[in-house]
Amino acid sequence: MDKETLIENICNLYKKEREYQTCAHGDYKNVETLNLGSFLVLIETYLNKAKESYSGPWASQKPDWLVNCKEHIAEGYAPIEAYEELIKVFALAGAALETYAAIDPEKWRGNIEEDLKKWEKEKE
Repeated sequence: MDKETLIENICNLYKKEREYQTCAHGDYKNVETLNLGSFLVLIETYLNKAKESYSGPWASQKPDWLVNCKEHIAEGYAPIEAYEELIKVFALAGAALETYAAIDPEKWRGNIEEDLKKWEKEKE
């Protein structure tokens, strides 16, 4: 699968999970008690579930959506539940951005070379 198709599939996955979350929980913008801190707690909860699932039982049978992973190649088993929880983390992080930010993708990382220089300095 080429990179463009992979990115398109991830975007479609995000949209599908967000659609599910909207049906299950409503529009987050309309939840008065929800704020960025709430999203961070939810994301941390699902990330902890992903870590626990990674340490828990793995499955030998991969679902169709999991193309491959290093664990399955090496062990013949994959942490399917950990991936499922990561999908939720991904969608919740996006939901927080949808709810509280209006990001222009053209202006995000507008100068990649400068950003890379900053990253290199942080690594030192």
